[in-house]
Amino acid sequence: MKTKLKLLLASLVLAATAQIATAQTTIYIVASNGDRTATQTAISKLLAPGWVYQGISGAGNTSSSGNLSIATDSNFGAWNGTYQGNPVIIKTSFSGALAGIKAVAGKDDGVTARFVATNGTGTGTVPNPLTTSNPADYEEVAADFGFSTNFQATSPFNPPSFQGVSYAPVIEENVGISPLGFYASPGFPGSPSNPRPGYVPNITTQLIKQLYTSGYVSLAQFTGDWEQDGTEYVFAIGRNTDAGQRFGAYLENQFDKTSDVKVWFPTISGGTTSGNITYGGTVTSHQLWPVAQQPGQLPVPLGSGGYNSGANLARALTLKLTANAWTLGGLLPDATGGYYVGYVTPGDANNRVLGANGVVPVADRGVALRLNGVELTTTNVKNGTYMAWLYNRILKPQSGLGGLKLTFADALRDQIRDVDAVAGGGIIDDSTVKVQRFTDGGAVISK
Repeated sequence: MKTKLKLLLASLVLAATAQIATAQTTIYIVASNGDRTATQTAISKLLAPGWVYQGISGAGNTSSSGNLSIATDSNFGAWNGTYQGNPVIIKTSFSGALAGIKAVAGKDDGVTARFVATNGTGTGTVPNPLTTSNPADYEEVAADFGFSTNFQATSPFNPPSFQGVSYAPVIEENVGISPLGFYASPGFPGSPSNPRPGYVPNITTQLIKQLYTSGYVSLAQFTGDWEQDGTEYVFAIGRNTDAGQRFGAYLENQFDKTSDVKVWFPTISGGTTSGNITYGGTVTSHQLWPVAQQPGQLPVPLGSGGYNSGANLARALTLKLTANAWTLGGLLPDATGGYYVGYVTPGDANNRVLGANGVVPVADRGVALRLNGVELTTTNVKNGTYMAWLYNRILKPQSGLGGLKLTFADALRDQIRDVDAVAGGGIIDDSTVKVQRFTDGGAVISK
């Protein structure tokens, strides 16, 4: 009897040990859209070969490098694999720069975030956890750590509290730089479908302030040609209040962080999807961004919302406006043409707006605008002549993050900072970067 009891106890111990050894650790990350490509690329490298992924753009695995684009294009998804011999599930929610700050700074006071329900092993797409109404389609838990393209001080989620919720200071560590560019939609002078010899597309700080305050301006204020362009109009489009890019664009150009703007919400007809990129189509009408369409953290008035991702805004910069849109349904009866101008990172602009990968045809390509006469290039950001950029930074709670989760967070930080910050058009903040800043939109000064 004693022998049988010993054997039974031994088998139970072995079973328990095996269960512990194979238990998966789930890591929850909330981050900005601007961190998506670099973060997803770095995760794919930290996990051992054999990982699988499932998100809102589809499912993929480590056997094909092309499957990584499914992850880098998904704002929400889950990885399933092994890290340093430990089985892990990594759930990512690229729901916005302010969402990242809020999730990490407020977790001790019960702030949670939505993540996909899948463990990463399924096939096909999964529902967007922020827009689905089915509780089975999402998991709502506290984030372990995050990423943001804003300083915590830029956000409202600062100590001691905001709107009745307590927020703690977070650890902020730079992992790279995200340039921000302004782009115009197809047909804008200088775009591939409308080359204009001698004209270099450009936007100024004063013109940005006027465009986003009034919602639209004459195209002639861009080109200086009132005879040819005086009856065509440029309409503003932008990001929602969760977006670090929103604050980067506006703080850089004479707005403050509480400023309201006027941007447009288009009704779209048509379009083409190739792989993970949707482009083209026409704008049959548009209206100031409706309050009901605000996906951000903060309440804003009519017109001051915007897109919930850079990819969605970039798609809008491949649209062609119709007469009903550029006349505002008859409110501008003399208008003869119209275009959108908006701001996105090169990672979202290059393949969508500019057609760098050859997917978007010439007729649907927009054009990059210089800012105050300076072209957006890596060299110009590094030498301080191009100033519209944001730091990417990892956000960690002051306490409570330990063990494998902390080890992974630090490894992810280092992988992005030293190698993968360039994914999606970012810049590694090394000794070749000669400038720095200490607030979003603040002075760019020498290191």
